[in-house]
Amino acid sequence: MCRIPPLKSKGATGTLRENSINIRGLRLFNTLPLHIRGITGRPTQCSRENWISTYKGYLINQAVIHTLGCEQLRQTAWLTSPETKKPGRRPNRRDAKPRKHFKMVSHNIVVAAATAVLGLLIGGLIGYFGIDAFTGGNKMISMMDEMVAKCVTDQQVDQRLAVKFLDNVKMMDKLVGDKWDSEPQLNHRIIQLVNTTNLRDNLKELSRRPHLAGTERDDQLANMIRDRFLKEGFDTADLVPYDVLLSRPNHTNPNLITLTDGAGKVVFTSAYTDTPIHEDDDDAEFVHAFNAYTPAGDMESEAGRGVVYANYARVEDFDTLEKLNVNVSDCIVIARYGKIFRGNKLLHAQERGAKGLILFSDPEDVAQEGVEPEKVYPNTWWLPGTGMERGTQNLMGDLLTPGWPSTAHAYRLKTEDAKLPKIPCQPIGYNDARVLLEKIGGAPAPGAWKGGLMGVAYNLGPELLDQYRSYRLRLNTHNSLQVRRSYNVIATIRGDVEPDRYVLLGNHRDAWGYGAADPSSGTSQMLETARVLGQLITEGWRPRRTLVFCSWGAEEYGLIGSTEWVEEHVNKLQERAVMYLNTDICASGPIIEVPGSPLLWDPITKITKMVPGVRNGATVYEEWVAFYAVRNRTSPKMETLGSGSDYGPFSFYCGIPCLDLWFRGDKNKYNISTYPSYHTGYETFYMMDKNMDPGFRIHQGCSRIAALTLRYFADSALLPYSLEHLPKAMKDALDALRKGGKRDKLISIYDKYSLLEESVMNFTDATAVFARYLKEKRTEDLDPITTRAINDLMMKLEQVFILPAGLPGRPQIRHAVFAPSQFDSYAASGFPGITDLLYNMETLTDTERQEREEQIKRHVSDLTIMMQRATSFLKDFHVI
Repeated sequence: MCRIPPLKSKGATGTLRENSINIRGLRLFNTLPLHIRGITGRPTQCSRENWISTYKGYLINQAVIHTLGCEQLRQTAWLTSPETKKPGRRPNRRDAKPRKHFKMVSHNIVVAAATAVLGLLIGGLIGYFGIDAFTGGNKMISMMDEMVAKCVTDQQVDQRLAVKFLDNVKMMDKLVGDKWDSEPQLNHRIIQLVNTTNLRDNLKELSRRPHLAGTERDDQLANMIRDRFLKEGFDTADLVPYDVLLSRPNHTNPNLITLTDGAGKVVFTSAYTDTPIHEDDDDAEFVHAFNAYTPAGDMESEAGRGVVYANYARVEDFDTLEKLNVNVSDCIVIARYGKIFRGNKLLHAQERGAKGLILFSDPEDVAQEGVEPEKVYPNTWWLPGTGMERGTQNLMGDLLTPGWPSTAHAYRLKTEDAKLPKIPCQPIGYNDARVLLEKIGGAPAPGAWKGGLMGVAYNLGPELLDQYRSYRLRLNTHNSLQVRRSYNVIATIRGDVEPDRYVLLGNHRDAWGYGAADPSSGTSQMLETARVLGQLITEGWRPRRTLVFCSWGAEEYGLIGSTEWVEEHVNKLQERAVMYLNTDICASGPIIEVPGSPLLWDPITKITKMVPGVRNGATVYEEWVAFYAVRNRTSPKMETLGSGSDYGPFSFYCGIPCLDLWFRGDKNKYNISTYPSYHTGYETFYMMDKNMDPGFRIHQGCSRIAALTLRYFADSALLPYSLEHLPKAMKDALDALRKGGKRDKLISIYDKYSLLEESVMNFTDATAVFARYLKEKRTEDLDPITTRAINDLMMKLEQVFILPAGLPGRPQIRHAVFAPSQFDSYAASGFPGITDLLYNMETLTDTERQEREEQIKRHVSDLTIMMQRATSFLKDFHVI
């Protein structure tokens, strides 16, 4: 212990000369009631920091003394006081007041007064003097335990009061302690505990049967996951039901695509489900191939014409068709899956006047090494020609309760008033697509439009080849809408210090089929992460902040479970959520990809440096860097979020910082949108176990990263956001507008556009100042109240950019800076409102153009004000 020389006294009262000491920016005037002597031995000089720490230890000692009135503690402290008259002299029994003095005072008054003094002392110590006294370590607390125990024995003071005081002191230690820094051994323990056998067993059970949302098997898994959370020691685990609009095909009257000849004879009929290949592929409950929410319809082309090939059905693809004088109006369009969200493909076709859409997975995207049986599933991960991708046309939650939770009492729109697709759509495999494409005539497609079907010309149409001029193509679907109950599972590990601050982990549970990758690789990870953290709880750990684990229902139908839950708890989440970590598809390849809020880019990078590699690298980060080195980058490229999974409502509706953690295929080797068996009947446990992640090291890496990320944000006293990346990402988005030639157009529309750029620069400067302030401060330099205030400021910074009314035309997308593109919901976009409003302006009438320009002016003005608000938000707390 530091031994401090006695300070010179000005008299028996113990008043000291002024000797001001700067403690965390506050001046402490040493008009002290008492002075301190060394505890043992000859006094020696010590550092100013230790002097302050020891002095504050003395303050705690005094708190115990004055609270318990114990003479023995006074003697232990060797204090100078008016009672002793002589500085430094150890008080003797004659100096002390008689013990009967304590017995004469009413017990209730003592307890009440002591409790009041305790509150004042502890509050004053926290708010004024800071925290060094409480970071003195367990040694000081143990010493106080011993002294107070003796005092209680000697004085017969209410033991409950002593225990309560010690609990308060220990709570102070928790308030200022940073367990992430002080307990690094827990990180090694997490890495050690994540077990590949458990992950494999989890996935085998989860993917044993199809579990479409709203089915009996999906409900069984919800109950199983809830029970697992409780078994692992979670404080709560509840099923949360929502009654939501779902869509189903008719298994007794399947969706079909047919070709008929001039005599009306059916010469081709498409398959409506994936042909079983491996022994575990067949299940009577496996849903037929369909696109959810597309209407029942019976569309037929004219004889010999009326079929158009549209590549990936992107905006630019339809623009190309228009330039080539290929009219899709009143035609059935056939297009490839990939590149963009399937819902945007249908919307683009619908807007161009098509009457139906057929989607297929092209071998160029899903069978790059050949379509022969030995080169596809079950022998490799590539998709056979009978595989058909299912999927939704919706990403906005329950379509009958937009903006509001679909609780039992909620008002629901009529289905005819819901935003549903207007034309039918049906997926097929590439074997069936070949039959259709090889009959299309018309102009040849551009070179980049030609796919991997050997011998197929990929003509554009709309005419059929001469030999098929009597043929008609028919698209006949029988989908129906129905309200079904779907469950979320919400489980919590209560925080020990800040239980009202939430660190969330989410993964959806439902699948279009077996779902071995999407979502069950993520669910397997979440269950193992829960087990690991539960084990830490049994070993004495508890997080500083509350952990929330979320198993979402009905995600595949449009992020429904997460959206409804967020809409129900939006105010609480915006007030209390620290961050949300999403793990939809943990394992679909060996390369980590973690798009997210710029506030989280540095933290996730740090975590990847701690986790062993899933291939041959020492760490996941080393493997990540190696991937980008091939692309001439020295570090991983960080991206913001597009839509497509359950982070959507957290980020785009609430402004809560989010990450989407997954491992994907090596795009340096295969440049494909996603793994080949995505949403097909071949996304099985066998596929994962034999072809995608044998040994389950990718699953293990995903679970380790998830667990460490949760702990990093749950246990760090000061939240580890990377503030400076936020304005930099905004500046990059503005630079992209400039490079795309949009800046000049914006200035011609609104001469105050430059103010937006200026406000972004001001926000950049303010963020740099704030970040520099944090870097100069150590956690122990900040008292708990200031730490909490700083954390809340950083936690809510992105919420400044939430537009209450939403982006123009998109009320459920409210993040004005980072949100998905209107024309590809999977793609991220910086300042999406600007790019959306500039789209296609040259085709507008004069009146429409004037209206659009007014929208642009208003939106740019809104963005400028938001930037100014954000700059102000980073000022000192007392400054408005």
